[in-house]
Amino acid sequence: MPCELDHRIAEHLVSGAISSVNPPRGNKVVCTRRALHTALLAVAREAHDIGFLAGQKECFGELTRPGSPDRPAWMDIRLDDPADLAKHHIRIKPVVLRSLIGAGYRCLGDLRWVPDRQLREIHYVGIQTARAILAIVRRFERDAESSTRRAGPPSGDRAGTDRLLFA
Repeated sequence: MPCELDHRIAEHLVSGAISSVNPPRGNKVVCTRRALHTALLAVAREAHDIGFLAGQKECFGELTRPGSPDRPAWMDIRLDDPADLAKHHIRIKPVVLRSLIGAGYRCLGDLRWVPDRQLREIHYVGIQTARAILAIVRRFERDAESSTRRAGPPSGDRAGTDRLLFA
């Protein structure tokens, strides 16, 4: 894991912060303390998201790679299969899907540890679209998490002796 912030990522974060305080033409940026606070807070959140997702990918990437028995089923939802997307109530504009596929994302699991900023670099993916895509991924993660928690024995019996063995 690198110990320094990637220069390209740093440049994107800083330019995003500067553009959010609406600088006029020229080199001077004049803004209120509140606007500067908001811009810097957004940079801190985005930097945290990037680092957090990179750490998650490093820790759990091996468990969820294609072919792994522990890989959740939702990660295999194909982006190039409209029937599969519709079956899971996923609606993404066709032009955005083509851009995602063109960028190398083949299934929903490929988007699991992608930061918002990286999605916005893809053609036809703006702020709202990136947030909507990540919301879809988070929804599937939450649903998978809650279903695994409920999968244990109904009464809390760790041995599972109160489960029906035959139906």
